[in-house]
Amino acid sequence: MTPPKGRSSIEPILTPFWITTSARFGPLGYGVTAWSLADALWIIRGWGYELPEDAGAPTTREGVAVADLDRSHVVANMGPIVVRGMWYPFVGLGVPRWMND
Repeated sequence: MTPPKGRSSIEPILTPFWITTSARFGPLGYGVTAWSLADALWIIRGWGYELPEDAGAPTTREGVAVADLDRSHVVANMGPIVVRGMWYPFVGLGVPRWMND
């Protein structure tokens, strides 16, 4: 799996995303901190989650803050939001090396 193209030699700022889908089964949403939306979707798919390909979903909130999230479900079970990777559902710190191979 190859990370999305388009990153310059100057690293962009990491952005936290909250991504929800219309899927009936699965997590409440996906919390991901990434370089871009394309990078965020790549990280989610890299962890084995499927996202719908249709134009109506997923719904994305860019620049989300911890205070914006559901305290009892998301905040109580999330990983660090300041590190590139998926923090909800929390699967591990950062992006594993095998995802970059």
